[in-house]
Amino acid sequence: MESMRSSPINSIVFISADVRSKPPEHVYGALIGYNETCVSVGCYPSDDGETEFFLGRSDEFATEGEIVFDGTIETPTGSLMISTVDGEVLLEQAVPSTRTRVRVRVNHPKWPDQVIIGWG
Repeated sequence: MESMRSSPINSIVFISADVRSKPPEHVYGALIGYNETCVSVGCYPSDDGETEFFLGRSDEFATEGEIVFDGTIETPTGSLMISTVDGEVLLEQAVPSTRTRVRVRVNHPKWPDQVIIGWG
């Protein structure tokens, strides 16, 4: 499990195999968006503070937080990353398959300051 703190611009991050993955269409007011290659997750307002991000195998995490996404995305590069709107990679890990189950947990339904991404 890896973690880091950041204040991403636009208060959103993307979970994908590549920073060039096409992001899902934005739905106003939705915390999560997704398509076959990318999951978008809203986070704590960047002007108000940082969000703590966690990335690792699902079995490394406790069951804290509400699951807001549980699905599979394409990972043809063999990696899974958390990146920002401007393409900055916050965390990245190798995954064993070209399709990866991803679960996202948050500690607040609208403005989470803790986002936990488990894969596998």
